[in-house]
Amino acid sequence: MARSCFIDMGNSRIKLWLCDNEKIIASYAVAHQYSPNILMSGLPKEFYDHVDFVGVSSVLNDKVNQELESLCLLLWRCTPQFAHTDYATLGIQCAYKDPALLGIDRWLNILAVAGRQPVCVVSCGTALTIDVVNDNQHLGGYIFPGMNLQLSSLLHGTQRVRPHDITYATLDFGKNTSESVHHGILLACIAAIEKVNATLKQVTDKDVQLILTGGDSERLSPHLQIAHEMMPELLLMGLQRYFGHSS
Repeated sequence: MARSCFIDMGNSRIKLWLCDNEKIIASYAVAHQYSPNILMSGLPKEFYDHVDFVGVSSVLNDKVNQELESLCLLLWRCTPQFAHTDYATLGIQCAYKDPALLGIDRWLNILAVAGRQPVCVVSCGTALTIDVVNDNQHLGGYIFPGMNLQLSSLLHGTQRVRPHDITYATLDFGKNTSESVHHGILLACIAAIEKVNATLKQVTDKDVQLILTGGDSERLSPHLQIAHEMMPELLLMGLQRYFGHSS
């Protein structure tokens, strides 16, 4: 039985799936602090067994990726294969003139749900990204600051906007600074998602599949007024498909 490890090196966390063929047998995630060597202090014992293949998605720089490659060689004597964005993958055409400029995380999210077109894919992480696909054509998308980045920009760009209680519970008008800030951040994200979804529906004249993934999706989901599905491990699903390890 072929054993593989799929690694998602994101902006803040590293996630791993250990698989026998298509079956996930173990998973692990940790904040990486820009060094994959953090895995050596807490990686579950299942991951120390031999693997035949390592597939990687990384949005970080060459230095971090080289450290990850060295770690894979140390752990499994296996050189990792890095996914990259191309003009076309698995029949999906990229909207970018230079596909290398489209983040691999966005591309893999698209590939994971490419069979559900027209589809609007929203990744709710450090950045809030939205990508739309119809008739096997990636039409493009948007990148916004994520919820925490929006809050951080207000704190660093103003002197007297100082929210205290961290809550994104409602879209009601804010009646103090904390509510105004946190409800405003939530509203900005919800409004963007619903607007893009409505535009895609108008363009295609079809019902749109709306998919949410990423750490902030649970914050946003209760406030969306349109049907949607949450898929927490979308990127790793796309990574499996990219390397032909999933049907």
